[in-house]
Amino acid sequence: MESITRAGAEALVKKHGSIRAAARASGVPFSTLHNRINGIPARSAPKEHLETSDLIFPDLPSSELAPKELIEQAVVRFERHLEARDARRWMEIKVKSNKPIGVAFVGDPHLDNNGCNWPLLNRDIEVLAKTPGMYAVNMGDLTDNWIGRLIRLYADQEMSKKQAWKLAAWFMNNAGINWLCHILGNHDAWNDGPYLIKANAAPQVPVEDWQSRFKVCFPNGKSVKVHAAHDFPGSSIWNKMHGPQKASMLLEQADIFACAHKHEWAINTSENAQRGFVYHLIRSRGYKFIDSYADQLGYPSQQYGATITAVIDPSEDGVNYIRCFPDLVEAAEFLTWKRSRT
Repeated sequence: MESITRAGAEALVKKHGSIRAAARASGVPFSTLHNRINGIPARSAPKEHLETSDLIFPDLPSSELAPKELIEQAVVRFERHLEARDARRWMEIKVKSNKPIGVAFVGDPHLDNNGCNWPLLNRDIEVLAKTPGMYAVNMGDLTDNWIGRLIRLYADQEMSKKQAWKLAAWFMNNAGINWLCHILGNHDAWNDGPYLIKANAAPQVPVEDWQSRFKVCFPNGKSVKVHAAHDFPGSSIWNKMHGPQKASMLLEQADIFACAHKHEWAINTSENAQRGFVYHLIRSRGYKFIDSYADQLGYPSQQYGATITAVIDPSEDGVNYIRCFPDLVEAAEFLTWKRSRT
């Protein structure tokens, strides 16, 4: 009876109400009935091959899931992955006040690099932490997190990898910065970077791989669509903003297209007459002010735009709705003045 077919197993279960009841009534092992119901075929070897002249071996069930069960799990996994992806597409971050706010797009910190401009970064951290209404987006590359042949560069750095991740955890959680989002740059994606950043980020703050699309929503119904990426595809030696400009023309409409990555800065505000919106292109320079590789190639280092800040006033429209600043202190002063008027 143990070589029962799937149809026979289904008939027994239907007759007795459950697999276990059918197994008790028929004498067929529960595991055999269960396997047939779930599409696992009987052993290819006849039952008599389980017996020798002096022994009877058990008909052992498989530990593997049946195709039907695998499909059921795959359906659940797909639905959850789809729901998670769609929830992050223009996710809404709601501000509880209609007062103006600042969104600082913090360029690549490279916290453990000898070339990180810590005097400037300390100043900016203090401004971000102490300015009411100021929020920030981490544009990526928190640490060097070297891999492959680049690991040799750790020999020239004073800060260890352990110390680097300790600083990164402090920067994300204890520096007093009101983060809206963390974006993983290429350095963050190496080694165990994604796991460490997600483990150390505040649980409510999204951690996004390479890019994030979100809306900042105000109670009066106004919203700002931000497409922030570590970088956008496309480059030109004549135009630092070629990538984000391309994104503004070809991708979904947004108010701000922000990026970093290339350790240079620029701001571009314009109007798309065909699509009917004013848009702002931002590239943050970051805090790596000394770069031996750039020095070897003869590239000079820019001195401004480490963090680019967008000041948003939900009581305004048009070109007054969003103003962008390459200096965080100036942005904070403008934001403070704007908030004092409302």
